[in-house]
Amino acid sequence: MSKRLIKYLVPAAFFGTFLGTMFIWSVAFGPAKVKKQMVVCYKFNENTPKEQVEKHIGDFLDLKKSNKQIVNYTAGYTVGNGDKKPDFDVMHYLTFKTEEDIAKFTQSESYQKFINTHKSEWKAEFVINADIK
Repeated sequence: MSKRLIKYLVPAAFFGTFLGTMFIWSVAFGPAKVKKQMVVCYKFNENTPKEQVEKHIGDFLDLKKSNKQIVNYTAGYTVGNGDKKPDFDVMHYLTFKTEEDIAKFTQSESYQKFINTHKSEWKAEFVINADIK
């Protein structure tokens, strides 16, 4: 009877040790929790060429590469609701770990340079920061 019990307990113990190790590893070395998000929308002047809007999007993407505070970044053209035209032309969606990371990003030299380079093309800018639940 005891050999039979050992026959079942040894694999269970190895499996439990394996699962415990994987859990500890994922907690210790897994990605940090993303807790903050930033949405930036731009309305361009009527006379801004499409190529300049594309350059704007590309330059904002370069900010992701040069600012380690940004965890994730996506962007795109906004879409209307039915036949209603959208209020903004382009939307950028960024995620951060902390509010301090957002502050570092918005005060960074590269972001300030981006703003100074492109602000003459914008009719309006909308920025909102929020928690991620």
